[in-house]
Amino acid sequence: MKTQFGTTHCIISGNKANPPLLMFHGVGDNSAVMWILNIQELSEHFYCISVDTLGGPGKSIPNKNFTKKEFNQVEWINDIVRQLEISNINILGISNGAYMAYNYLTYESNTINKVVCLEGGMVIGNPYKNMIRTVLIMFPHILLPNRSNMIAILKKLSSPESNFINNCPDVVNHMIMVMKSHNQKAMFAHNLEKYKKEKEILVRDKLLFLIGNYKVDNKKEFIDVLEDGRYNYKIIKGAGHGINHEQPKTVNSEIIQFLLKDSGI
Repeated sequence: MKTQFGTTHCIISGNKANPPLLMFHGVGDNSAVMWILNIQELSEHFYCISVDTLGGPGKSIPNKNFTKKEFNQVEWINDIVRQLEISNINILGISNGAYMAYNYLTYESNTINKVVCLEGGMVIGNPYKNMIRTVLIMFPHILLPNRSNMIAILKKLSSPESNFINNCPDVVNHMIMVMKSHNQKAMFAHNLEKYKKEKEILVRDKLLFLIGNYKVDNKKEFIDVLEDGRYNYKIIKGAGHGINHEQPKTVNSEIIQFLLKDSGI
């Protein structure tokens, strides 16, 4: 579909009579790969709209307005929502997609039912420091993006308990192809807004955060903020950053239960 910032590619599945679910992937991913282990079950309950992020390695194509000065992430999502003619929206996002889902809720809470954030959400502290931390996790393997180095990065991010790399070789192969082709600089137009507790706890009842227990000590600052704001969150056993790939049944169940609770469906 055409938006003011470029052509946005969406994969749509499920019955349009079901509650709408916007889905946002993380940096270095696209919708086709990100939700491959989740979409069958989720589309039985929701009208799923999986969005390829502008600047990501999916099929969305930015235009001249996709610059750090001009691009507005909330306006872009509003363009999508208007063209799809959906309301009372649910949103699901992972990693950077969780931030997008969370941030959109803080601006458009009146139009949104509930939001589920996987392995991410609000930006705490210096966003560039967080970005550097992520790059360091992938260093030095990211310098030479061949297959063995991409596997090494996935192992660093995944819980050994999940055995994701051995259990889902086809998904891993597709993830590697996407990761190798992505230009990280293409995401720089997405400005990040820092967490403001006084404003954002007003929408906390609409939020669920799901966090992998692998290397959970590294997520202490994030969990401390969730505890301080009394946000609803759960820690998923046997999962790392690729939480929806590593524990798809558990994650699907948590998403469905939370989004449909009190809906009458």
